[in-house]
Amino acid sequence: MSTTKKLNQGLVKLTTENINEGRLGDKIKSISGSDKVLTKNELIKERRKIIPDGGIGEDIYIFGYGSLLWNPTINYESQHLAKIYGFHRSFCMKTNLGRGSFKNPGLMLGLDKGGSCRGSAYKLNKYDAIKNIDILFKREMVTGAYRPKLLKTKLDNNEIVFSLAFTVDKKHKNYFSEKNTFIKANMISKANGFLGSCKEYFEYTLESLEELNIIDKEMRAISLHLKNN
Repeated sequence: MSTTKKLNQGLVKLTTENINEGRLGDKIKSISGSDKVLTKNELIKERRKIIPDGGIGEDIYIFGYGSLLWNPTINYESQHLAKIYGFHRSFCMKTNLGRGSFKNPGLMLGLDKGGSCRGSAYKLNKYDAIKNIDILFKREMVTGAYRPKLLKTKLDNNEIVFSLAFTVDKKHKNYFSEKNTFIKANMISKANGFLGSCKEYFEYTLESLEELNIIDKEMRAISLHLKNN
C-alpha cells in the first residue's frame, strides 16, 4: 500500500538534491545557537556502526512512521505496510530549527520506547541501498538527535525483515517527555521554521496514516485540539 507523496512548503525544500548538497546542514549552521552539524565523515561513521559498507547480508528496509511516509527522499523497490514492536510513534522531540524556532519550539515525531508502531517499510534496491541509507543519515542525523537502529519488522504478508528506524535519544537535550496532548497541540500550532510549519508536518503525516488505515491515538487527540483552537 502506497502513500501520496508531498513536499514541504518551507524556504528550504527537503529534496534529495538539497540533502546531498548539504543545504540542510548549511541552513542549520547559519542559525545562531543551533546544534552542531555532523560532517559527512561523521555521518558515515555513525552509519557504519549499524550497517557496514557491504550491507547486512540480506535486504534492508527503511521504516517510515512520520515524514518518510510522504517524503522519503530515497529510491526504493517497494513499499509495504509494516509493524515494529518495542517502540511507539510520539511527538517527543523538540525542535528549534526546521519546524520551529527558539521562541516557539515545534515538536517532531520519534520512536519512543514501549508498545508498537505501524507504518511503512521501504525495501531498498540492493545495488544502491548504502547510497540511499547515507542520504537518510544526512537528513535524519544531521545534528545526531536520533538513535538509528535495525529493528525486526513484520510486513503485511507476515514476513519478518530488518528495517532501519530512527528512534528517539532520551538523553538528548531536545527529548520531550510531556504526555499532555493539549500542550503538544499548542506547540505544534505555533511553531514555524525554515522547513515550514509544524502544523503542516502534522497534517501531512496524519493524511498518510489515514491512507494506510492506521489509527494513532495521540495523533487523533492532537488533531481534535488543533481543530478546536
